[in-house]
Amino acid sequence: MIKDRKTTIADAALELLAASGARGLTHRAVDAWAGLPDGSTSSCCRTRLDLVTLALNRHATRNLEELGEDGARLVSGEPSLERFIDLLVDRLDDWMSPAKRSRVVSQIEIFLIASREPSLQKVVEGVHQHFVDATVQALRYVGVVDTDRIAMGLIATVDGILHGQVVNGHMRPDRETCRAILMRAVQPGA
Repeated sequence: MIKDRKTTIADAALELLAASGARGLTHRAVDAWAGLPDGSTSSCCRTRLDLVTLALNRHATRNLEELGEDGARLVSGEPSLERFIDLLVDRLDDWMSPAKRSRVVSQIEIFLIASREPSLQKVVEGVHQHFVDATVQALRYVGVVDTDRIAMGLIATVDGILHGQVVNGHMRPDRETCRAILMRAVQPGA
C-alpha cells in the first residue's frame, strides 16, 4: 500500500517522538527520518502544533482501526463478557509487543505536550471521546450496565497497563493477571 505524504509525515513524527522525545520533534528531523526532501513537513504542517496534531490523529486512527477489527470479531459471535475481555487481552498483548512499544511511547509524549498546550488538549479530548464511544458500544453489546462509568474506568485501566510497560517492561502482567485486572475494571465490586 502506498502512503500519502501526510501519512508518511505522521508516521515519521510518531517514530521520532518515540525515539527522540518531544524535543527531537522538528520539521527538519521529520523530513530526515521519513527520507523526504527538506521542507516537506513544513509544507504539510505549518506549525509544530499542526505536526503533533497530525501525529495524534494518525495514532488514534491506527488504534481505532485495530479496535474496529476486534469489535467485528466480538459481534461475530454471541455476546459474552468473557470473549470481550479475551479480545482486549489479545489487543493489549499486541500493543505491548516490542514491535508496537514505540506507539505507546509516542502517545505518552503527545499527552505530555498536550498537558502544556490547551489547543492540543482539546484535540486529545475529542480523540479520547472516540475511544469512550467504542468502549461503551462494546460494553453494551456484552450486557454491562452503567456503561459510561465503566468505559472510563476500563480505558484508564488499559492506559495504565500500557503506560506501565514503557518503564517497567519486566513487570508486564501475564495473560491471566491482565484478564483478572480487566475483569475487575468491568465488574467493580465483584
